[in-house]
Amino acid sequence: MYAAGGIRLERLPNTGEEVRAIAGLFPSERRRTRTRAEASEASLKAENLTQVGRLHFATHAVLDERAPVRSGVVLSLVNPGQEDGILRTNEIFNLELDADLVVLSACQTGLGALVRGEGIMGLTRAFLYAGARRVVVSLWEVSDLSTTEFMKSFYQSMRSGNNPGAALRQAKLAMLRSAAPLYRHPYFWAPFVQVGAE
Repeated sequence: MYAAGGIRLERLPNTGEEVRAIAGLFPSERRRTRTRAEASEASLKAENLTQVGRLHFATHAVLDERAPVRSGVVLSLVNPGQEDGILRTNEIFNLELDADLVVLSACQTGLGALVRGEGIMGLTRAFLYAGARRVVVSLWEVSDLSTTEFMKSFYQSMRSGNNPGAALRQAKLAMLRSAAPLYRHPYFWAPFVQVGAE
């Protein structure tokens, strides 16, 4: 269905590790994870999202700059039922969030269409409108493997007491000092930016 529209959704083998590593930083009573088929659009919409302080998506994103409402975050495509498996921009606008932080750990989640008199229309704006105070997004395609390491470092820094902006900076510095020389290149750490309150 998505391939016909030019959308190729290859498996992201490291997103499960990313979610498990982040979840492991928090006590079980303070976290709820959904992976694979459980990470469905219907299950997200059924949650009381006003009770969720941080929301992390480790997945694909779909960007449509000509029709920004068709952009979205890809959730489980296994038996989507009444949904299509993509949490689209117009659906995000209708969510009721009270989140301190939403992280979109996927490719190009910070991009969108520049609409005269409105600014950039895309996922960032939709999550802010829905009630997120901060959104961390990427400005270009990201590596599944390096992003997992980046996000682990980001959440560990927040767990140590840093606010999201400072934690993002610390994660970038950690990548600059990485034991893997390849990860020191800005391609692997520079795309992630925070939009919203500090």
